[in-house]
Amino acid sequence: MGDKADDKSSVSPKAEPELNMERTTPAESPIIVTGLESFTFHKILGEGGFGKVMLATHKASQQQVAVKMVKKRLLLNISRDEILIERQVLEMTRKSPFITRAFATFQSQDYLFYVMEYLSRGDLIDIMSTNGPFPISATRFLAAELICGLQFLHSRGIIHRDIKPDNILLDSTGHLKIADFGLAVMNIFGDTKTSGWAGTRLYMAPEILQNKPYNTAVDWFSAGLVIYVMATGRHPFYRGEICRALEAIINDDPVFPNEMDPQLKAIINGLLDKSAESRQKFVENIRDHPFFMEINWTDIEEATACPSFQLPPPPVMTSDTMKDVLCFTEANNTPIDETGQNLFCGFTFANEGWKVIESIPKPIISNRRPVKPHRRTFGSIVKDAFHRIWRRIKPWK
Repeated sequence: MGDKADDKSSVSPKAEPELNMERTTPAESPIIVTGLESFTFHKILGEGGFGKVMLATHKASQQQVAVKMVKKRLLLNISRDEILIERQVLEMTRKSPFITRAFATFQSQDYLFYVMEYLSRGDLIDIMSTNGPFPISATRFLAAELICGLQFLHSRGIIHRDIKPDNILLDSTGHLKIADFGLAVMNIFGDTKTSGWAGTRLYMAPEILQNKPYNTAVDWFSAGLVIYVMATGRHPFYRGEICRALEAIINDDPVFPNEMDPQLKAIINGLLDKSAESRQKFVENIRDHPFFMEINWTDIEEATACPSFQLPPPPVMTSDTMKDVLCFTEANNTPIDETGQNLFCGFTFANEGWKVIESIPKPIISNRRPVKPHRRTFGSIVKDAFHRIWRRIKPWK
């Protein structure tokens, strides 16, 4: 789904030499990243507990990108597998049109950097704060793209675990992209389940809030909440108190506006089912639901369907530049030792058409104390001289 194989069945044997000649043609020069110096930074797009995302221009290609910076020191208490999972997911999903695309990742001694595509429309929260809830046609289109994106992830054993409006972005043409895989978990197929508290509380499924084992059904519950928010502009369970909202997620049925389309209401109700098993069963045939009768799923998967809504023009690219990009200073901190740096081995990655050159010294620092030079004394000088003389006269004996 979203990952089409090339159709070579129509190529005749006579055409093969020509194809071989094309394969030997030198490829277009890759976009090279040597480090932060490869970019001009303009502004902060978002900030979080682990770092921030910056709007930048790749100097050589003049391509606009979003650069996510994560402070290594904040990741030292988690496992290497957890540290690398976001990069691995981005590499696995690079062919999906519904996942934010990573061009490259690299690191310095103190930071991890993700070079991502820049999605100029921002996230659903940004869009709805300016334009209000989406009309039903837009909700239907974006819900269909969200369904395709989640099915793509789940078919590869990936649970996102943090589906929420902040992590749903739109590109310049209005197509949906799922972002931020820092809490994702991999290799969850079939009846396999995982556990652990992960996500944003108001968008967690009941089974996570109750500390029960769970599978991909948790993403579908979160998707139901996101679709409700897109259609109404508000959360179905939140009325000002977080604790009360969490209790409602576990125990209460959502309350729908009287004017909501009945088929849309049915879709949301199916996704917000308290039973994970019933939720999964509902999703198996979700594409056949009457709410999606107008959707051509082939066009959606191939990203050739045109959004049925219009958004205001994206913000104009700023010409401002920022010099002090790293908001944290490491000047007063002890360097991360070799054991800590080894957690980040294998992080560097480059997508098709990009290349990362390790211009920064490899971030491996030894724990061993430097050996002080031996200080020679008068006695050691006499001893060395005696041994030199002895080595000369010994063969004569």
